[in-house]
Amino acid sequence: MFKHTSDFMRLSIIVPCYNEAATVREILERTLRVELPPGWEREIIVVDDGSTDGTSSIVRSLQNKHTLLLLSHSNNRGKGAAVKTGLASARGEYVLIQDADAEYDPADYVALIAGLRRGQSVFGSRNLGSNNVPYNAVYYYGGLLVSKLSNLLFGTHLSDIASCYKLFPSRFIPELLKSGHDDFVFDAVVLTDVLVRGGSIAEVPISYHARTKADGKKLNARHATKIVAALLLYRFGLGSAASTAFIAQVIRFLMVGGSAAAVHVTSLFVLTEFANIWYLYSSMFAFIAAFSFNFLAQKYWVFGSDDHGRIPIQLPLHLGMALMNLGINIGLLYALVEFAGIWYVLAQLIASALIATLSFVLLRWIFKK
Repeated sequence: MFKHTSDFMRLSIIVPCYNEAATVREILERTLRVELPPGWEREIIVVDDGSTDGTSSIVRSLQNKHTLLLLSHSNNRGKGAAVKTGLASARGEYVLIQDADAEYDPADYVALIAGLRRGQSVFGSRNLGSNNVPYNAVYYYGGLLVSKLSNLLFGTHLSDIASCYKLFPSRFIPELLKSGHDDFVFDAVVLTDVLVRGGSIAEVPISYHARTKADGKKLNARHATKIVAALLLYRFGLGSAASTAFIAQVIRFLMVGGSAAAVHVTSLFVLTEFANIWYLYSSMFAFIAAFSFNFLAQKYWVFGSDDHGRIPIQLPLHLGMALMNLGINIGLLYALVEFAGIWYVLAQLIASALIATLSFVLLRWIFKK
């Protein structure tokens, strides 16, 4: 399947990295040492995505002994942007992405290349073979969820769409470079979508050694919501970077709102039933707990407002909005029930939907203050 007219088939190995000084030397040395099958040669393209920890210096020190192409971004732009920069310089007939964090083992290159006998592209799956034991419950089941969702939406049968190891022909590069996604969405969704539409895909089991957030793992829940949003939008041909970011933000907003309601009810029950606090006092404490949770989650997770110095401005605005919503809710509920004759439960759902829409708009403004 992978015939070529020259004596060698070149594999372009793209290594995106951001602040990976602790592992980049190890992974590059292992990448250089691995023995490729006969007839294959490699080129290694390292893309430093604005690192501030000396990653580039380590790569340059290896260039004294080995042939490595180092490309650099002046600031951090995202894994997708780093991969696209590498793709633009790739000269091989096939391309493989290699993370610099040492979670993936270059010794699996041989199995990936062998997989080309069964498919035009090959995915290395962490969920086949020995890696089907959860390496981290959140990441493991999160990865399974997005893979199952992708299979449901696109009619595929892939076990690990978020895998770093995707080996594919370079003919896909022009289409990939058109993508506006610069983050993990490019790796998990865009690349998968292009390859699935472009031909058959084989999966092979790979080894995986997960690291923790403390060790420098960068994928988080915010990225996960973007991936889910992108999958949904791509299914309907609306997968632009801007629309994906917006829908992902809406998903996080609704998740936080629901969680805040759960915090309110749970706190009220626990304080009243177990702490023996009068239910009206419990209600006040529960409101404070739910409001605090909602404020922090909306600020830091939903809207990404990381400037702590803005809290004295944002907090009273958020509180004012909450009190305003309380008044709007009572007024709407009364009007819908008494004047429109709507069942009170349905009226509350309508009022909640309108208030949620208003709150989303106001919070986007508040957390840009």
